[in-house]
Amino acid sequence: MDTLRDEFLDSIDDKDGKILIEIAKNAIKNEFNITYSRIDIPEKLKKKAGAFVTINEDNSLRGCIGYPYPVMELYRAVEKSAVEAAFDDPRFMPLKKKEIDKIEIEITILGEMMKFDYKNIDEITVGKHGLYIKNGIYSGILLPQVATEYNFTKKEFLEETCLKAGLNKNCYTDSELYVFEGKIIK
Repeated sequence: MDTLRDEFLDSIDDKDGKILIEIAKNAIKNEFNITYSRIDIPEKLKKKAGAFVTINEDNSLRGCIGYPYPVMELYRAVEKSAVEAAFDDPRFMPLKKKEIDKIEIEITILGEMMKFDYKNIDEITVGKHGLYIKNGIYSGILLPQVATEYNFTKKEFLEETCLKAGLNKNCYTDSELYVFEGKIIK
């Protein structure tokens, strides 16, 4: 899997990243009726792609929501995810206006989901690949940076993805498992 490259993710450069961060910030500002400058959206960011927005405050998670599949244009997925991460993540109270200058926004653009067999665990590159698991009505996703942040082994990464889905830690043996690349923008 290391040899597979996601051309779309590779095409996202620093300029695109700055635009996406600005889009996320503006979506949150809009909810507070704070004025902001409109941004011209490059055609590249109108491609359908999965994306997650993570909001941190004082180096602590404050919200994280996104779309694992390419169901809408990337810039729209970032807008919607930013608002949902700020106000609708059930693990946290909604963001308050006074917090807006304290938050840091991180965007993860998801590459193509590829079906994966847990027996090929050695093909996972910690920090590069994310995992998505599905079993009946249950599903869970862990972004590539999660394994690095928590210093997970490959097996722990699989187990934690199961737990995130609300299943037992060994569910990966009888669940649909997908691996994907993620482009992280801060």
